Amino acid sequence: MVAWNPARLRADDGTEPIVGFRAWRLALDRDGPRLAPTTPRPVWPPREAPAATCSGTHTRLYLVFDPTAKPHRCPDEGCTCGWYAAREASTLVRPGGPAAVIGQVSLWGKVIEHARGWRAEHAYPARLRLVCSRCARTGRWPARPTIVAISGATGEPACSVHAERAARRADLELAARALEHDLLDAYAVELLPEELLPEADRIDLLTRIRRGIEH
Repeated sequence: MVAWNPARLRADDGTEPIVGFRAWRLALDRDGPRLAPTTPRPVWPPREAPAATCSGTHTRLYLVFDPTAKPHRCPDEGCTCGWYAAREASTLVRPGGPAAVIGQVSLWGKVIEHARGWRAEHAYPARLRLVCSRCARTGRWPARPTIVAISGATGEPACSVHAERAARRADLELAARALEHDLLDAYAVELLPEELLPEADRIDLLTRIRRGIEH
């Protein structure tokens, strides 16, 4: 498989993309598996890298409506717009997080750096890996899934420990390795190596408590 290469980068923004980490939900449609943001937004289209957009009506006060604001190139210093990526994979470990896929993402164009990562004008997945959703939100790595429990248009990867629980409310079960291959093929990217997954001991107290509850 040949990795998909985005269009030629803008000369005024440099030619070396920044690589960060992102987590996604796993969506399924008639064309196969798709990446979906962990927030309620449309799926990430395969082999496309659209520029981030913003209505220009939100301010640095984080989603506070500002009717006087004007549209701008994303990302903007006084806004929350842009494609997000974390500096470290461990930042993606969150209690209750819906992550089913973890991966690296390339960022280019206009990029704004933050303490824990970046916001960018353009982004595209670089490497991906399915992870057990229950293990991911409690910091049990490497979170290797064996099945993907399908409910409607959503897939929940589950390891051997959590497979039975995930399958109880599923409409269909698919083999995780086969679906992961289809996902990599759809986006024309490589598999994320296990050594780049978050470190199991770098999780916060609330996640540790949740781990104990779900054990």
